[in-house]
Amino acid sequence: MFKSSSIIKTNVAALLMAFSGLSVAGDSYIAANIGFIDAYEKVTADEFGDPIEPFTLETTLTALNARLGKHYGEYFSAEVRLGAGLGDDVIEIDGEDSIANLEIRDMYGIYARAGTRIAERFYPYALIGYSHANLEGSIDGFTAEGDLGGVSYGLGLDIEIKRDLSANIEYISYFDSLGLELSGFSLGLSRAF
Repeated sequence: MFKSSSIIKTNVAALLMAFSGLSVAGDSYIAANIGFIDAYEKVTADEFGDPIEPFTLETTLTALNARLGKHYGEYFSAEVRLGAGLGDDVIEIDGEDSIANLEIRDMYGIYARAGTRIAERFYPYALIGYSHANLEGSIDGFTAEGDLGGVSYGLGLDIEIKRDLSANIEYISYFDSLGLELSGFSLGLSRAF
């Protein structure tokens, strides 16, 4: 489960270059979002797979994401996202603080969005795609990294502030991988070009 993510970073860089080539045709946007991501896992077995008394691990992680996207007509768009965590957060075990921490080292995603403009300034949408995160856990000076990813889906709303500037609020379920669920809200700004 734990591995280097240099190949993944190279692939994401190639995708960003491909998207930047498409963006010169117009109807493109760039955005920045701050996300508040809940990490949740219910543990029911030990490392050997033997059943144990169930307990939950949870924390809220903060991340900053950059988005690059392109509209394909009035109703559809596609985008790539790159992000990084903003520090580590304490893991709670059954609601009580522990001595363990978790942070998002980096994350990326590729998504398709479908929506429609209503009341001239509002653009609600649904999205589906793939998200990947490199997480780092630490306890008493020991650290371990893990790469996790999976299918993502969510809902969002773009609110036009002026002709080429919009605010954004979004809820997304990033993935449920190996029992760990990542989901949460984000707020941001986007600029059309």
